[in-house]
Amino acid sequence: MAQDSSRTAPHSAIVKEHPSNRAIVLRNVSCVYCGRQFDVELPSTKEHVIARRFVPRGCFDGQWNLILNACSQCNGDKADLENDISAITMMPDAGGNYAINDERLRAEAARKAPKARSRRTRKVVAESHERLEVKGAFGPATFTFNFVAPAQIEEERLFRLAHYHFRGFFYWITYQEETHRGGFVRGGFFPVVAARRADWGSPRLRWFMDLVRKWDVRVHAIGADGFFKLLIRRHPEGLPVWSWAIEWNHAMRIVGFAGDEGAVQSLVESVPEQPTQLISQTEKEWMRFRTETALPEAEDDLFSVLVEVENSTDRENPH
Repeated sequence: MAQDSSRTAPHSAIVKEHPSNRAIVLRNVSCVYCGRQFDVELPSTKEHVIARRFVPRGCFDGQWNLILNACSQCNGDKADLENDISAITMMPDAGGNYAINDERLRAEAARKAPKARSRRTRKVVAESHERLEVKGAFGPATFTFNFVAPAQIEEERLFRLAHYHFRGFFYWITYQEETHRGGFVRGGFFPVVAARRADWGSPRLRWFMDLVRKWDVRVHAIGADGFFKLLIRRHPEGLPVWSWAIEWNHAMRIVGFAGDEGAVQSLVESVPEQPTQLISQTEKEWMRFRTETALPEAEDDLFSVLVEVENSTDRENPH
């Protein structure tokens, strides 16, 4: 289900709901991601904002997607990000547990793991588990801990892909049929935190959920049988700030803001610290760890909105 809204109120949104089994297709004449005009030297390429190979096979059967045009440079960069991020977000955790109990997810993870190559380790995802040995002393005794973590993703890559998804959907809600163009948020793109499922109850994610819960809904997009989720809200007092939250493959969440840097800065001043504990320290280096905090399902309302559907709505004005 994909919905866009331009007139909203706290706790609810008046939205236009798009049919769940029909693609959203734009005939845009400029790149959805960089804004450059298409011409002979910059031809357009077809782009699925939610890449069909990013989620398990079969998840798009009879479902909507956002399809538009992008330049080959942006399209290629996004595809490179999707390659290993897709595979890694489908992998089980260190205990062998998948994000959800779904045979499609297990099958796709097994298929991708020996093929997709981690950009962090330069090895295939199946061989990209990370091992860490910690040695220390407590009085006369010494100790050694060995940790094994599943394949990791550099935060910079997570944030870049999240930015592509945000721009794609923002372009859609600002798209004008007369000009065949969409808009871009004035200002910057400011990620706050990225977290695997086991840490969705972390202080920063809970702070974000509480802060934006009553903001006005602009896009509420649940697609690919729930393996892709995106929610864009706008500040209810008219500040030029949007919040965004994205979930991939039921395993990874990334949240943040977009818009005026000064306004965003005033919001993130209250973001809580993520408490850590010291486990090893020498004169030259130290190591800390933080316990992950799960989010009870009954308390998870990050992508829950109360919507009031109508037949039509104005488009968002990004200025």
